[in-house]
Amino acid sequence: MLLTIAERYVEGRIDDLLDADQLAGVTPVVPRERIRAVVVGLTVVLGMAAAGILGLPDAALIPLVPAVAVFVAVVFNRGRILTASQLTDLITPR
Repeated sequence: MLLTIAERYVEGRIDDLLDADQLAGVTPVVPRERIRAVVVGLTVVLGMAAAGILGLPDAALIPLVPAVAVFVAVVFNRGRILTASQLTDLITPR
């Protein structure tokens, strides 16, 4: 199956990498990246609001934002540290 995919990819047949009978009965993967990004964003906002309520000075909140954002993104990505391009994808509108 991998050989078939590789051959068709090299030939430029991106739309039909596998035959229809090979895809019969396959359940498509549910994309959860947007949900994960929303949860990360809400958690960062709540964390920063909590830091503000606790009385941290404004000068401490500014460098705390990226640290909290990276920490929360790593936690929600099950321990995988994100690359720079993946972090950029979190803030790039689509």
